[in-house]
Amino acid sequence: MAEERISREDIIRIAEGLKSIEDGVEKIQGVMRKKKIKSIKDIAAELIPVFKSDDDSLSESVIKRLT
Repeated sequence: MAEERISREDIIRIAEGLKSIEDGVEKIQGVMRKKKIKSIKDIAAELIPVFKSDDDSLSESVIKRLT
């Protein structure tokens, strides 16, 4: 079976997705710098209680991934 070649449109979509990821990382890093947050674990420690109080349907497996 021959491999399907990546089209120009596929490459453009991948590049757009990577740009979105880069923008998100920059946003996260900006907030972390501003608030002097040192690690993702610190953020998770604050997010988990919010998730638990706002959304009882959030699964424990997602919460475990954040810690």
